Amino acid sequence: MTDPTDDGWPDKYSDPRDRPHPSVLRVTVESFDQMRDDTLDTIGALSEGEEQPAVVSFSTVGELRKILTDRRLELLQTLMETDGAAESITALAEDLDRDYRTVHDDVSLLADYGLLFVIEEGQAKRPYLPYERIHLDVELVGARGSEEQAPA
Repeated sequence: MTDPTDDGWPDKYSDPRDRPHPSVLRVTVESFDQMRDDTLDTIGALSEGEEQPAVVSFSTVGELRKILTDRRLELLQTLMETDGAAESITALAEDLDRDYRTVHDDVSLLADYGLLFVIEEGQAKRPYLPYERIHLDVELVGARGSEEQAPA
C-alpha cells in the first residue's frame, strides 16, 4: 500500500491530473444534514457503478456568492475552454486581461475550496480544472413552507 500525500491521496495520485475525476462538478448550497445524506446516496450509486459528479457544498447562498464572483466564474470558464489547464497563472492572467496578483489570489482561493487544482511544475504553478461542466445547484425556499394556517 502506498503512503498518502498531504491531501489524503496515495502517492500515485499526487499529481491531480492522474486522479480519477467525474466530468461534472456540482456546486450546491445545502445544510450539513443534506450534504451527509447526499454523500451516502452517492456512495450507494458509486457502488452500483453509476458515475456521480464531484460536489462542493456551501452552507449559504451568501457564502457561495462571496466565493463564486463573476470574475472567478469567468476564470473557471476560461480554464474549461482551454481543456482544463493553463500553462501558468501568468498565462491565465494574460488570457483574462487581468492583473497577475488578483488572478493568483483567485486561483488560490478556488483551489482552497476544491473548485480547481494547482499543479506545481518547477517555478510555474498551473491552474487545472478537470471537469467538462460545472453545475450550480441553488434552491431558494420561502417561509410559506410551514404548516401554519393563515387567519381567516
